[in-house]
Amino acid sequence: MGLGPVDERLALEAAVTPGTLLSGAGATAHAVAGQAPRFVAEPTTVEGVSRVLALASERGLAVVPTGHGARLGWGAPPRRLDIVLSLAYLDRVLAHEPEDLTLSVECGARLDALDAILRPYRQFIPLDPARSEASTIGGLIATGAAGPYRARYGTMRDLLVGLTVVRANGIIVKGGGRVVKNVTGYDIPKLHVGALGTLGVVVEAHLRLHPRPTEERTWVFGFLSVEAALQVALDIRDTPIVLSRCQLLTAGALEATGETAPPAAALAVTLGSVPEAVRAQAARIADIAGRAGCVAIEVPEADAWWRQISHLTWPEALASDLSLRIGTRPSDVAKALHAVEAIRPATAGLRATADVATGVLHAVLSSVNAPDVTGVVRRVRDGLAAFDGTCVVEHAPPEAMPGLDVWGDVGPALDAMRRLKRELDPAGILNPGRYVGGI
Repeated sequence: MGLGPVDERLALEAAVTPGTLLSGAGATAHAVAGQAPRFVAEPTTVEGVSRVLALASERGLAVVPTGHGARLGWGAPPRRLDIVLSLAYLDRVLAHEPEDLTLSVECGARLDALDAILRPYRQFIPLDPARSEASTIGGLIATGAAGPYRARYGTMRDLLVGLTVVRANGIIVKGGGRVVKNVTGYDIPKLHVGALGTLGVVVEAHLRLHPRPTEERTWVFGFLSVEAALQVALDIRDTPIVLSRCQLLTAGALEATGETAPPAAALAVTLGSVPEAVRAQAARIADIAGRAGCVAIEVPEADAWWRQISHLTWPEALASDLSLRIGTRPSDVAKALHAVEAIRPATAGLRATADVATGVLHAVLSSVNAPDVTGVVRRVRDGLAAFDGTCVVEHAPPEAMPGLDVWGDVGPALDAMRRLKRELDPAGILNPGRYVGGI
């Protein structure tokens, strides 16, 4: 026999204590893809998370985990939704070992807050995603989101040493550790990176830190075409130069930063090292770009400028912007961009940035009519198929979301993913329907 509405609320209140439980109008503000949850649970301890999930599993209540909600709109609409489980109050630093370059935190901790704590030690978490001020460690693990720093430092998969996760049935498990070490066998913690909280709720993370470079500088080069910018980037890649960032920017992206007469494309690069190495590598880059007829322009206040560049990947008009994350080989970045340009509706604007080191292209189409979204996405994927590119929809107009395949075809991997989901969440209560293939 199921719990009645009153008893169900009382049971959840007892589970979340000393945290809080919202319902009614308080829960409506936490809607996911237009669906309001019945309850919003805000625990303040790992044990509170465990009790809420144990009760949800026992009663078959669907749970959507969140941090501060920066990327709560990613993924497909939930098939059902009873509880939004907020980790916003689990934001404590558990341990910082400056000598070991490791940090242990609760997963509601925000990236900018941690950066302020680490700055006096000249250490940092080298992730610079859009909306870093609202990005939590748990959210970045769940979505796998990163930014331009991935050119040198990689993504969360490269920084995650260990984690504590609460499984769907409320059992607390730990994987990895607080020190950096190599282990044989399957890396369980990394299964949760990019899994959108469908395999468990990550509550604590143990991260690898990096020392801040003694000097870091950024330059921008303008080009007459995307192809010319890409070729210079590939030429730089084939040298011993170590780039911290390497982003190709379209004219539309440059206009969004305030450029009034932007070139057709630009290449932005960051170097970080000791001053002598920065100067030597900058001279080498200037020589390579100079042969293509380009002159280096150094960017003042580079941290603020790069934050603006990361934010270009974020939708501005939620009702009409379509944000795509495209994966391809670095050498095919120009082809991927042209695949988007070829199907862009005549009335739609386009701004795009590409990480040339990894082949990740972010394209935001503005003023897209909701009925056209499915066709636009399908045609983009068709164009990318010629060179094995992939396309994930990070944001689409809300009216276009029902029935939209935001993930695309992942091929034979889907069967293994479904088996793993059944093993770790047999009742299917965690983010039901939101992940690849309706997982």
